[in-house]
Amino acid sequence: MRVRALLPFVIASMTAACGNNRDDHAAQACSDEINRRLAGRNVGLDVGDMRKHIKSESADTVLVTSSVVLDKGLASENRQTFDCRVRFDSAGAASVLYLQFNWNTSDLKPVR
Repeated sequence: MRVRALLPFVIASMTAACGNNRDDHAAQACSDEINRRLAGRNVGLDVGDMRKHIKSESADTVLVTSSVVLDKGLASENRQTFDCRVRFDSAGAASVLYLQFNWNTSDLKPVR
C-alpha cells in the first residue's frame, strides 16, 4: 500500500531530474539569447529540435544548431538556421558565447 502511495512522487521526481540536464540548459540559454536579440518580432523556436542538435565541443562547451521562424504567422514569415555556442561554468550555469544567424536570402519572400 505504501509503495502505491509513493509511486506518483517517485515518477514526478524522476521526470524532474530528466528535465534538468546540460542540454536543457543550453537550449534555454540559446532561446533566451535569440528572444533578447530579436525582441519585438514574432519568433518561433523548437526547443526539442534544439536539444536534438547539440554537439559537445569540449568538456564545458556545446554547439546548438537549429532553426528559428521569424515573423511567425505573418506574410513575411521565414525560417533561418542558427549556431549557438554555450559554455558551462564550474557551477553548471550556461552562458552564450556566440550566436550566429545563417541568413538564407533565397528563402525570403519578395516585397510586393
